[in-house]
Amino acid sequence: MNRGLVRRVEDWLDSQSFRSSSGGRLTRGAVVDGWRVEAYLGCGLSAEVYRVTNVRFGQEGALKLLVDESRGLKERFLTESDAIRFLRIAALPRFMGSGTFDGAPYYVMEYLQPLPDPMPRADVPRFANRLAKAVQALHDAGYVHRDLKPHNVLRRASGEPVLIDLGLIKRRGAAVADSIVRHGRGVSIIDGRPVGVGTLDYAAPEQLLKGESSVQSDVFALGKILQALYEGRPPQSVKHVIRRATREAPGDRYASAADFAAALRHRNRWLWLVLTLLLLAAGTVASYPLFRPQLLRLAEQFVRRQALPEESLLKRSDEADDAYFKRILPAAEKGVVEAQVGLAESYFYGRGTETNRVKAVRWYRLAAEAGDPEAQASLGLCLLRGYGCERNATEAVVWYERAAVQGSLAAMNDLAFCLMHGFGIGKDEEKGFNWALEAAKRGFAPAQTMVGECYLDGRGVEVNVERGETWLYRAARLGNKRAKLLLETR
Repeated sequence: MNRGLVRRVEDWLDSQSFRSSSGGRLTRGAVVDGWRVEAYLGCGLSAEVYRVTNVRFGQEGALKLLVDESRGLKERFLTESDAIRFLRIAALPRFMGSGTFDGAPYYVMEYLQPLPDPMPRADVPRFANRLAKAVQALHDAGYVHRDLKPHNVLRRASGEPVLIDLGLIKRRGAAVADSIVRHGRGVSIIDGRPVGVGTLDYAAPEQLLKGESSVQSDVFALGKILQALYEGRPPQSVKHVIRRATREAPGDRYASAADFAAALRHRNRWLWLVLTLLLLAAGTVASYPLFRPQLLRLAEQFVRRQALPEESLLKRSDEADDAYFKRILPAAEKGVVEAQVGLAESYFYGRGTETNRVKAVRWYRLAAEAGDPEAQASLGLCLLRGYGCERNATEAVVWYERAAVQGSLAAMNDLAFCLMHGFGIGKDEEKGFNWALEAAKRGFAPAQTMVGECYLDGRGVEVNVERGETWLYRAARLGNKRAKLLLETR
């Protein structure tokens, strides 16, 4: 590899990961209890965060080191560490280890990605729905977060939201006075003194003014986050959801994060129903009789779902796989799409039932036909690889295309792969590159690797070695093994 190019790529990484060569207490290459420091990611109120790699197993993580023990911040740091270590729910980061460095406590959690800034507007409703379900999972475990804001939400490579900064976490209903106050923009000043906890732009009035917190306080923050994700300009279809979530009195808001998610989902469903009915009324599909039964079936499924009772379909932290499987089975049979996806994944991975990919494909197909992009992407993968069904690359591409236009990053990546190689569709490397680039820009590591390879090999784009290796380094930083291998062999 050209040494000058290596230097430029390393300089780029430095500019992305380090404020200066001495950005934190730890230096690049230092090893802390088997964790090698790769990059300084920044600091918060009391701690510094580093990207680290386990020298023995190669796992990537984020190491958080306490650097300020004043104002009771050590207790808050330990509260956060214990929450991640012991709660063990999907809505929180995965705990990977803890210890002390030079007398200061630290812990290591899974390495996560920040939210895209700005988030594409088309992605906001689905992400907000998933975020609300993550908050509901925390509430189901018996806790409220008390400091929800966009900065405290990260995501896995799959796009799944993860809640961080748990220093203010508190048991639901616990009558404990708030002993920690936030400083700077995170404090409410009443008569010249700080009151309550939270962050001004996102904390509920009762939280800032009285130090009182509840499930409805987190719901208030969800409404504010939804508004922020739309950059203060939400569409008309969700304004009512935001207004109700952020009402002054807690009792006037949604009773739970699950209710917030349901309201947001219903707003989107009504929009699709109206569009469908307008198409039918206008006779747009009159000349395409094959489409008419499908549209009518979708409308019928929509109306049937509205009569179903709303309940959280998330797997509870104390719920066994088999119990979860039995709980969602009736909802799946009644046509609840989220339950159908959950059931499909249970069969596909053998969670709570025997592994049966034929049944998994059946449930994925039902959810895919109802318009769920995750199910469409998964069904496409099964068809392309022959998991639980005969291989059919042509049909796989159809489902990938449907999911990709709805924002599924996995579908964009797989569709790009099919276009690059001519699987199930005419070979079109330029179009494939564009789909991969779209997913890469949104932080999907496999797509970033594909874009890097395209720049290096000149597939679908002009050769640009520097850009290619930059994309590979981005993917490698997110833990993509193929990107690491390609960089090592150059």
